[in-house]
Amino acid sequence: MSQPSIGFIGLGLMGNAMVQRLLDKGYDLTVIANCARANVDAALARGAKEVTTARDMAAVSDIVMLCMDTSQSVESRMRGTNGIVAGLRPGAVVIDFGTSLPGSTRNLGEEVAAAGGAYLDAPLGRTPAHAFDGLLNIMAAGDKAAFDKVKPVLDDLGENVFHLGALGSGHTVKLINNFFGMTVANAMA
Repeated sequence: MSQPSIGFIGLGLMGNAMVQRLLDKGYDLTVIANCARANVDAALARGAKEVTTARDMAAVSDIVMLCMDTSQSVESRMRGTNGIVAGLRPGAVVIDFGTSLPGSTRNLGEEVAAAGGAYLDAPLGRTPAHAFDGLLNIMAAGDKAAFDKVKPVLDDLGENVFHLGALGSGHTVKLINNFFGMTVANAMA
């Protein structure tokens, strides 16, 4: 897949850095406002397009990326008459970069597959500063053919891009990583 059209939801600290990196790489990008306008406006100033519903975003995107805080937030953008699933193009790939619950991830994967697309969980390691430079760690999981299809884009975002297996495996590894990190911090305290 060369220079696919990308839709991006979640332009917070990490998401904004990823969007800026994708714009640096010349991707056709569509964004949607979630909580605040400043980062959306910055993306628009650099050539991104804006839509008002997740459904409209999915309708113009080969890849839909979400960088949101919780499974509940992801589910709210995925489902419903104005959700991503409702507007998904056949063959499109949806990627959840957040730290979602593996059970939610698997359920959304089934819904996306029923709509003719593929769903990947791909939580991130490192910081927004790394994202600006394309140096993220990306722990992707899900259908291997879908992963292979989007890997060139993931390689533009990450220095270390891994496929960890079945859908939900990426989120499971990220949760384990977070648990160990919190355990070490508490032990040090």
